[in-house]
Amino acid sequence: MLKHNKKKINAYYYPTTVVFLDDHQAFLDSIPLALEANVVYQAFSNPQDAVNYINSHTQYHPLMEKDVSWADDHSCYHYKLDVTSIFHQTHEDKRLYEPSVLITDYAMPGNDYNGLDVCQSIDNPYVKKILLTGVADEQVAIEALNNKLIDYYLKKSAQDILPQINELIQRYQQDYFGDMTRVIREGLKVTSPLIDDPAIEEYFFALIEQENIVEYYLCTEFSPASLDFLMINAMGKRHKLLLFTQDDIKTHRDVAADAGAPAALLTALENPSSLPLFPSLDGFYHPDLEENWQQYIYPITKIYGYGEESYLAAFIQTIDIPQIQKAPSVSSQQNKTT
Repeated sequence: MLKHNKKKINAYYYPTTVVFLDDHQAFLDSIPLALEANVVYQAFSNPQDAVNYINSHTQYHPLMEKDVSWADDHSCYHYKLDVTSIFHQTHEDKRLYEPSVLITDYAMPGNDYNGLDVCQSIDNPYVKKILLTGVADEQVAIEALNNKLIDYYLKKSAQDILPQINELIQRYQQDYFGDMTRVIREGLKVTSPLIDDPAIEEYFFALIEQENIVEYYLCTEFSPASLDFLMINAMGKRHKLLLFTQDDIKTHRDVAADAGAPAALLTALENPSSLPLFPSLDGFYHPDLEENWQQYIYPITKIYGYGEESYLAAFIQTIDIPQIQKAPSVSSQQNKTT
């Protein structure tokens, strides 16, 4: 389950794998008893095996692409999410084995690598690295933290080390996607500033918990809403979350009016208690929908922003998207120790 102790909506999020590396088998054996539910992990006692796993299971191309239509010249680009890649991504279970967090012991006698050597061998710069140290190794860990070779360190002798590990996993799995899609996220602050409204964040994460959502993808390229999320729950079922501003609603009505929409639809869009998502490329009304437009109307929730703005949210359950195969459920994934 996604945690919302750090309320920041990323451009996308999906379950990833935590890699543990320790030469003490007793510690590795304790992992299943300590981790929170639905955390997928791989455990290794051999440093080279851990490095090989991480580097061979990394997605080197984030789900975004250059939008050349926004480029003033060849040196400045706007980035957007790659919708086609997202559609493919959601039916490939290999995404669930992508490493996002490495938790490694520092001292591993008898091996050619220590924990810092392993951290330096990771190709993916976004993987978060947590170093477990003994008392004698703390200064080494502080230097590694200052040099940004690791993101955090924990004393292995600490009484509360396992709760701290759980907390860090939740934080860093979120940060993994935040850092990887930072350029998209910064653009959203300009084009869809509601993404940072605390009222939207509160609604978003409460919905995730209520509906057992484990992954989501922002899809705004062809949408009538400022924010349009594809959401997938732990059983692999798909949902849509549309977040509208008042300007979005006005545009929705204007497009419908220009297309000759029925008067009943135009009246419904004046002071909506429900909103449509039409089965068109852009989600707006088209004349061929005149006879059955009512079946595409969905109930809404009104959200009052922390300023003067108010928003409308439509959560559409169990949507049917022909391009996407059924997503594997998170509960079907296996945890392994090597």
